Order: sequence, then structure tokens, then C-alpha cells
Amino acid sequence: MRIVDLSHPISAEMPLWPGTPAPEISDLHTIGRDGFGERWLQLSSHTGTHLDAPAHIVEGAATLDRMPVDAFIGKGTVLDVTQSQRETITLETLLEFRAQIGQAEFLLLHTGWSRFWGRDEYNRDYPALSAETAEWLAGAGLKGVGIDAPSFDAWDSEALPVHRRLLGAGLLLIENLTALDQLADSVFLLSVLPLNIAAAEACPVRAVGIRSSFSQL
Repeated sequence: MRIVDLSHPISAEMPLWPGTPAPEISDLHTIGRDGFGERWLQLSSHTGTHLDAPAHIVEGAATLDRMPVDAFIGKGTVLDVTQSQRETITLETLLEFRAQIGQAEFLLLHTGWSRFWGRDEYNRDYPALSAETAEWLAGAGLKGVGIDAPSFDAWDSEALPVHRRLLGAGLLLIENLTALDQLADSVFLLSVLPLNIAAAEACPVRAVGIRSSFSQL
């Protein structure tokens, strides 16, 4: 069994989407002073590698705590769309892999953009999904879609049409993934379990891909 960490670490100095407040992490208690350690954490629900629920965009839609736990675990596949860097990810690109997508519950899009993590260009001109691609994915029978970039919509989009279409169809969206190249050409189990926070529209996750040679998923 091999477990691949697909998440960026969270810290007070981590890269963030413009306007997102930096995480605040401080000591409430320390072993030296109090005999035990305890930390204070304050951060946006969309910090780092995170999961969007339908309630992020759709009024009255499901929040993460209202979804069954099996919604966050399932068979994953990685689609190499690195040729789409600085371009729109088109439906034509996805349809070349229709059979591969049809066998999965989670589709992870490997754009290669995570190599810019921590640099100014990470939040600009990354590959985004076309409206036609989003429309097709909304009906593909998936639990969710993930990407190793900061968003599924273009960096300058205000209407967020891709988010609206996919979340409106009940899909989960996973953003800011990394290390997807380590899962290429493999069958794996994806886990993106969020904290069970009441009324959460999003939550940072420790996304992992689990490869096993012992059994088929």
C-alpha cells in the first residue's frame, strides 16, 4: 500500500488567494509552562487545499456536515491536462478520456500548476474549465472534481459560472491539490474528509490518494 499526500501544509506564512486572511496560529498552552500543549487556530474555510460544498455558492444547498461521510471517499482517477497550461480545459480534452472518467467517482485534473505554489503567478492565468466542460461534468455521475490550481473558474471571473454549475449539480470541488503526478496511471482510493463543522460551506482537508496492490477498488 502506498499513501500519497495531495495537500499543501497550512501555516501563518502560507500562500493565499488575494483577500483571504492569513491563518493565525498561536500557543494557548505550552508543555514548558503548563505541562501540556494546546494551540489556537483561526483560518478561512477556503485556506490551502480545501473542499467546497454546494452551499458555497447555492443558497440552501447541502453543507459539509449534512453530507454522508461516504461522499468524501471514493475511487479516484487523475487526468493529465498539462498541455492546457495557461489555456482553458476544453470538453474535447476530457472526452478523449471518457472511458477513464466513467470508471471513477472523483476526477482529479493534473495541470502541473502546483509547481507555482508560493509564487505570484500561482493565482493568475492558471488553466480553468470552460462552461461546456463544466456542463458535461455536471452530468458525468461523479462525486467530485479536484484540481492542482486555485480555482475551476478563471482568475478574473466574478460570476463563477463553473462553480455554480458543478456545485449546483451537487458535486464537491477540491482546490489547491498537489503531487497529482504521483497517482498517474493508477487506480486509487481518494479521501478528502473534512472536519465535521456545523453549517460548513467549505473546509481545509488532508487529501490523500491510497494505492493498493492487494485488491481492486
